[in-house]
Amino acid sequence: MQDSYLEEILEFTNPDIREEYVNPHGTVRIGKVLEDLDALAGSIAYMHCDDNSAETIPLTIVTASLDRIDLLQSIPMDQDLRLSGHVTWVGSSSMEVSCWLETMSTPPPDPRETSYGVGVLAAQKRVPGKKILTAKFSMVARDPITGKAAKVNQLILETDEDRRLFRSGAEHKARKLMDSQFDLSAVPPSFEELNLVHELYKEYIQYLDPTYKREMPSNVQWMKDTVQQNLVMCMPQDRNIHGNVFGGYLLRLAFELASSTGMIFAKSRANFVALDDIKFKKPVKVGALLSLTSQVVYSSGRTFQVKVRADVIDPIKDEQSTTNTFHLTFEADHDVSRVMPRSYDESMRYIEGRRKKERWMRVSETNSTN
Repeated sequence: MQDSYLEEILEFTNPDIREEYVNPHGTVRIGKVLEDLDALAGSIAYMHCDDNSAETIPLTIVTASLDRIDLLQSIPMDQDLRLSGHVTWVGSSSMEVSCWLETMSTPPPDPRETSYGVGVLAAQKRVPGKKILTAKFSMVARDPITGKAAKVNQLILETDEDRRLFRSGAEHKARKLMDSQFDLSAVPPSFEELNLVHELYKEYIQYLDPTYKREMPSNVQWMKDTVQQNLVMCMPQDRNIHGNVFGGYLLRLAFELASSTGMIFAKSRANFVALDDIKFKKPVKVGALLSLTSQVVYSSGRTFQVKVRADVIDPIKDEQSTTNTFHLTFEADHDVSRVMPRSYDESMRYIEGRRKKERWMRVSETNSTN
C-alpha cells in the first residue's frame, strides 16, 4: 500500500498560501481543499498503476465516485496541514483511494542550530497531529486504446494495518452495492416513509387551503423557496489530462453553491459536516454550459441536507443531461426551520434527504466507536 503513498503540505503559516484558502468568514475555503483531494486521489491511482516502463502507454484512470467525505473537526487556519493518502483496496479494474487531512506540528527550533539550518531542520521535524477530514474515492482504469476495463496492479498486504484497511475497503464496497439497491429511483418508499409523507400532506394542506385559516409558522419554509442556481461556462483552464473538466473543479462549484444555499436557509453560517456518495455519470466537456441547482431537502434540529444537481446544457441541440448529484450535510449554530414539501417529487427528495441524515448518523456513531 505504501508504494502509492503521496502527501502534500498546505503551508497555512505562509501568508501567501493561506490567502488562497481563506473564505470571507476568516475560515478555510473547504471547496478548494476538496478540489485538492480529488487531484491527490488521481495522482495516487496513477502511481499505483504505473509499471515503471517508459514504453508502456499509461492506463486511463477516471474517478467513478467520491464515496464519502467526513469533517471530523474544524480546519485551523493558523497551522500547516498535510493532505495524504494511498490505495487501500483493489478489485480487477477498480481501486479505493483513501485520503486524510491532518494538522502538522513543528517543534520549536533548537537554539543551538545555525540560522541557515533552522528552516530545513524544522520542516523535517514536522509530524502529523490530529486527523481533521477523511475521504474515499473509487477510481477505475480503462485501456487507453479500446476504452474497456483494464486490470490494475494487485496489493501485497504486509502488515495487520494493511489487512485491516483492505478488509474495510471490501466491506465498504459491499455496503455501497447494498445501498444502491434501496435507491428511491428503483425502490418505492417504505410503509413508514409513506405515512410520514401523508402526515406532511395533512399539515401543509392546512397552510394552502383558506378554509383552515391556518398561517404557516415562522419556523417552516417551503422547499421550493430554498432553490438557488448557478450557470457556468466550462473553460480550458479547468480541464484534466483527458481534456474533460476536472472533477475537483465541479466538486468545488457544487460545494460553494450548497454552502451559500445553506447560509440563506439558516440565516447564519452553514458549517460543513459531510459529503455523501457522488457518482460521476458522464464527463463534462470544455465549453459546455454547466447548470448547478441546489435545494434544501431535509432539516432537523440544527442539521440540514442540501442536494445539488449538475446538468450539462447543449444550447445548439436544446438538450440537457444530469452529470452529477451531490448530497451535503450542514450544521447551523442554532435550530433551523423545518423544510416543507408540497408535491410528490419534493416529498421524494425529502425522504431521500432524511435517509442521508440517518446514514450520516450511523457513520458518525461508527467513527466515534472506532
